[in-house]
Amino acid sequence: MKNIRLAILNIKKNIKNEKELKSSFLISIIGMCLNNISFLILWYYFGKTIGKINGWEPYDIFGLYGISTTSYGIVMGFFAGMFKIPDYISSGNFDKYLLTPKNILLKVSTSKIQVSAFGDLIFGIVCFIIFAICNKLSIAQYLISILLIICSGIILYSFGLVCMSISFYLMDGYNISNGLYGMFIGKSTYHGGAFTGVLRIIFIFVMPSLLLGAVPVEIVKTLSVNSFIMIVGLTIVWLIVSVVFFYKSLRKYESNNLFGFGG
Repeated sequence: MKNIRLAILNIKKNIKNEKELKSSFLISIIGMCLNNISFLILWYYFGKTIGKINGWEPYDIFGLYGISTTSYGIVMGFFAGMFKIPDYISSGNFDKYLLTPKNILLKVSTSKIQVSAFGDLIFGIVCFIIFAICNKLSIAQYLISILLIICSGIILYSFGLVCMSISFYLMDGYNISNGLYGMFIGKSTYHGGAFTGVLRIIFIFVMPSLLLGAVPVEIVKTLSVNSFIMIVGLTIVWLIVSVVFFYKSLRKYESNNLFGFGG
């Protein structure tokens, strides 16, 4: 509970600091919403032009962006510090997180927020509301959607943590860690109907990009129990694997401070 309280205090402090520059804070949020709208329009009219693709209707794109950007906004809005691990390692700033007995991963994760992610969060909620109205979702589908957004956020955080933890093994792991993460997050907002066969298996079980939006949308529409159990199971597996991998990788850390002494 002490660790959780500390994390909440860190998040509040980060938000308060960012809000000091009100114009920048608002511009970042609005700018991200506009950026997302451009991609949404692109994929929506792609669906309108091509028609129904493997069960995907044009309006399902709103569900895809609704779930994926909402989960992204939550993770990046409150736990963006985890994605700064490669920077902390290369600069030697990771040392300060090792000097107190508090939970290291939680401290690192809540050390930063990404203001533009709140734009993703707002955008995602609006998109999901449109998706829900167009598909006339039931109460059960709403509840399942909330659970799937949580699963999506955990998978996003977990795979990102695995990517960032690779930096512990490399002299300059920034490019590799962020490149791998970029491949993962980039595919998460692609039209779900475009992934079939082996490609679909890869992006579900190896690089779980489709678990951030496409698969949850299909579960909400079909209420598939097997698919729901699968995504919950994969969420638990990815979370455990990522945390274990992080702490195992942490043993490889050597300080890279200004004086060049190893930790």
